Amino acid sequence: MLWRRRVRQVHRWLGLLIAIQLTLWVAGGFTMAFLDLDAVRGAHRVANAATVDLRAAGPVRPPGDLLAGFGKTVTDLRLTHWLGRPVYRVETNNDSHLIDARTGARLDPIGSTQALAVAQADYAGDASGAVVRLVDTPHYETRGRELPLWQIAVNDDPGTRIYVLPQTGEVVARRNNLWRIFDFVWMLHIMDYDDRDDFNHPLLLITAGTALLFVISGLWMLVFAFRRKSRGSRTA
Repeated sequence: MLWRRRVRQVHRWLGLLIAIQLTLWVAGGFTMAFLDLDAVRGAHRVANAATVDLRAAGPVRPPGDLLAGFGKTVTDLRLTHWLGRPVYRVETNNDSHLIDARTGARLDPIGSTQALAVAQADYAGDASGAVVRLVDTPHYETRGRELPLWQIAVNDDPGTRIYVLPQTGEVVARRNNLWRIFDFVWMLHIMDYDDRDDFNHPLLLITAGTALLFVISGLWMLVFAFRRKSRGSRTA
C-alpha cells in the first residue's frame, strides 16, 4: 500500500508543477488550430500580382555583361520585373543586388519612397498613409530575416506591417495582429521566451518529461482502480 500511496503523491505534485503549462499547451494548440493561417500570414490582403510581359519591355543587357562586373562570386541571376520595369536579381556569395536590366545600373539599396511603392503594389487596399522606417535592430517580427529592412506600417484595423529587403526590393514578411497573437501563443507553447524558435531547449524537455510522468502515473492509477474494482465484483 505504501508504494501506491507514493505514486498518488507523485502524481499530485507533478500535476501541481505542470498544471499551468499543460493548460497553456492545450489552449495554445486550440488557438493555433482555430486561427486561419492565410489570415495569420496576411495572404488575404496581398494584391494580385501584375502581369508584365518582359518581351515588350524592349532590349535588355546580356547577363554576361553583368557577370563581368561581379567576378566569379555570382551564385544566381534571374531576369524578372520590379515596379513595372525589367530587372536582374543577382545573388552573390555575400549579398543580393537589384540591377536595371535595360541600363545595367544598380538600383539597390532602395530608398523609402521605393519601399513604399513596393508595399502599395503588394497590399490589397489603400496604403497611401503608411509610415515607412528602416529597421536595423533585431525585432520579434523580423527574426530570421536579414537586416536592415524597410518597415511599412499600414494604417488599417489588422495593424499590417510589410517588410521590404533594401537589396532586392522584395517583400520578405507580412505581419498583422493575428500573426502577433499566433506568435505569442507559439512562444508560450514551445516555452522559448527569447528567440521563439527553439523547441529542443532544456526547459521544454524537462517540462515535457514531467508531463509524461504525470500521464503515466495517472494511467497506472486508472488501471489499478479498474483491477481493484474488477476483483471486488468477482468477490461479491
